Amino acid sequence: MNVTIKDKRGYPRVKALFFSLWSFKKSTTCPDTNKKTMNKTLFLLAFTLGAFANSNAQPHRIDSVAVSVLDHMSAMIGSLHSCNVSINSNYDISNKELGLIKHSDDQQLFFHGSDKMLMKSAGDKGTRYYFYNGKTFTFYSIDKNQYSQIPAPASVINMIDSVNKTYGIKFPAADFFYPGFVDDLISESQNLVFLGTTKIGETECFHIAGTAKDKTFQFWISDDAFFLPVKMVIVHTTKPGNPQYEALYSKWQINPELPDALFEFNVPPNSKKIKMIAIAKKK
Repeated sequence: MNVTIKDKRGYPRVKALFFSLWSFKKSTTCPDTNKKTMNKTLFLLAFTLGAFANSNAQPHRIDSVAVSVLDHMSAMIGSLHSCNVSINSNYDISNKELGLIKHSDDQQLFFHGSDKMLMKSAGDKGTRYYFYNGKTFTFYSIDKNQYSQIPAPASVINMIDSVNKTYGIKFPAADFFYPGFVDDLISESQNLVFLGTTKIGETECFHIAGTAKDKTFQFWISDDAFFLPVKMVIVHTTKPGNPQYEALYSKWQINPELPDALFEFNVPPNSKKIKMIAIAKKK
């Protein structure tokens, strides 16, 4: 049988535990009454053990190799002073008449220190820029020549949390930049497994898959000195149609020189300032 044990980090490990139960002594003769009693006892014992085994048949599986790969990735990203990455994302949006409709965006993401970020996003929703300079978050739509500005927390991570929760704006790859990404993933995962190595394009990758209460997910992490994300797939298993999100990460630049001016928004000619509407007010 399998017994689930937790290690010092708090995630379960599966350890095989073998044991024997000797409930009866071997006998050369056995009266009929004793046979009936023994058969009944054996049946109850088998039923009890079967029920116990079924309750433990599928323990959570957290693979230490998968955790090690993700730890290396998280440590590498956490050590960066700056970075630039290109992201191609594809995602499903539900349509009442047509079901799930696939959409796509191309993003270019710049981070500098803990308090500067720039993201350009071009796709089905138009071309948009998101600026953050450590004090102010700015959204700018090129197509409409409109912009919104709000005061923001003093770090990229806190800004992303605040803007996402209040205004519903999503930032691709943001999860990878959270210091607690791996621990959070472990705590919500029912399974987290290393599947081996494979290729995404010409890049050799570690392949990791997992399940959680409401989703399945897969990560492909580069099998080189940098351990950077190459691909991610998430399937939302509790939503109608199981919508998916897929992202490819490419053209990573490690610690590039990025001027502070890159993260400052300069109001374009004839641009109109509009108010950013919170999610609660949109409903």
